[in-house]
Amino acid sequence: MSIETMEVFPMIHSITVDKENDLITELVQDINDVEGVRQNLLEAVATVQMYERIKFYPLAPPTFIEDVMGSFAQMGLSKHITISDNTYHDIFGFPGCTRVWELPLVLRDQVEEALVGYKVNYDSDSWEILEITPLKN
Repeated sequence: MSIETMEVFPMIHSITVDKENDLITELVQDINDVEGVRQNLLEAVATVQMYERIKFYPLAPPTFIEDVMGSFAQMGLSKHITISDNTYHDIFGFPGCTRVWELPLVLRDQVEEALVGYKVNYDSDSWEILEITPLKN
């Protein structure tokens, strides 16, 4: 058993901006609790393992970080990765903006500070999720 630790930050669902005061008034992430993180990781692991069974990875075996986290989990491995995600977000109060990285720096910094993250301990051999705890901001 080889226990590894990583920090994860669920992807952003929506943001509400007070444009006049340059404030983020609400941030909603796709996953909001430890159980949601666990469920998403278990689903991502199951997907990669299913693809491995059907020989989808012919050149090299899949890895937890690259294949589970990089391809299927709805989380980033850092706040920067999460705010740099290229999917569309619901951004209210800032017309024309559909992604966090399009916001002015003062607002992006607030989004980065507001992100909730989790510490995940997992077995890098079996990919078992051992423990998930919220990070303290």
